[in-house]
Amino acid sequence: MKFSVKKYLLYSSVFAIFTEAFFFNFIIDWKLLYLIIIINYFILAQTQKIRLNNFFLLLIGGLFVHGIIANSVIGIPPNFMLAQIIGISIIGIYYYNFIPLYDKNDIIRVYTKLSLYAAVIGYVFYFLNINLNDGRLQSIFKEPAHYAIVVIPACFYYFKQKKYVEFAIIFGSLVLSNSSLGYIGCALMFVVPNLNIKRVLVFTAMIPVIIGAFYYTYTNYPFFKIRVDDTYESLNSINTGKFPQYPNLSSYAILSNIFIAKENITDHPFGSGIGSHVYMHEKVYLKEMRAPQYLRAQDKHTINSSDANSLFVRIMSEMGILGLALVLFFMSKAWLVFKSTHYLSQGIFIYFLLKLFRDGHYFPPELFFFVWFLYYDYFRTKEVSN
Repeated sequence: MKFSVKKYLLYSSVFAIFTEAFFFNFIIDWKLLYLIIIINYFILAQTQKIRLNNFFLLLIGGLFVHGIIANSVIGIPPNFMLAQIIGISIIGIYYYNFIPLYDKNDIIRVYTKLSLYAAVIGYVFYFLNINLNDGRLQSIFKEPAHYAIVVIPACFYYFKQKKYVEFAIIFGSLVLSNSSLGYIGCALMFVVPNLNIKRVLVFTAMIPVIIGAFYYTYTNYPFFKIRVDDTYESLNSINTGKFPQYPNLSSYAILSNIFIAKENITDHPFGSGIGSHVYMHEKVYLKEMRAPQYLRAQDKHTINSSDANSLFVRIMSEMGILGLALVLFFMSKAWLVFKSTHYLSQGIFIYFLLKLFRDGHYFPPELFFFVWFLYYDYFRTKEVSN
């Protein structure tokens, strides 16, 4: 069989988004993703001129200038910013050049098939008790949540295309992942496409009824009152920085990072610069927070400080008001994809909603694959049609 460079680029570039668990540590983490991107960059450079997107360059330049100013004012070492700028640039530019090389249907076919294979592998691992994370399905990923967020666009695509067998296979794996992020994603697949002004108004009108039912349940059912009070105590930690002695670790991870982000935004409304959240967390605001002693003993009191546990929390912490404006601008533009029949791009919008909620890394394997697919599949197509 003759080796096809074009097929290799297609399959390897899409497969790369499933490779987060393929790495080893020698001084630093050496990831399969990096090897694939380096080899493929070399191949691309031999076959075509590497192209750059003007808006992407403007964004990178803006983040760099913002970071330089914020780092200089606050006194943050520049290595935190440079690591993020370099990673975003390398992965972002690669997928910007990769996506337009192929017909979108070829990319969709490979991505959805690999997602299906990942689900099947997940079932095998799950029932053979291999590579389990507390008894949850995670396939070839490091965490169930990471598996869920990568395959949800494919699950949504199969559903909209009425390929119900494939949809059921991936959907079932999301259920077995026992991931709150996966469950939220499953709900969003049915809720988000059906949102409109009329339904929002109906829900708004029901708010008094919901509040009344909540108050009745709270005052008449002690077990519910205890749960609500415990939840309030945990949420109040965002204001006080004082956490219960034995909180749920996942809840602590997100709430502690929200507290740090709140403190950072209060002191620096325009953010502290890209990549700086971990520095502000560990070097500046950690002393203002009372972390549970058992987490300190296990050195987990700064859990997820590197990515803030949430992309939205991290963006707010590092970019402040500017970050909020950027998120609102992007999501308002991307929301319009539901007025089209670009089903994978619609699934990618759901991915972005989940990404804002959980996982604050700026260049995981799949992020820029999805960003540029949405750009070429929907935004560029819309420009041409106009």
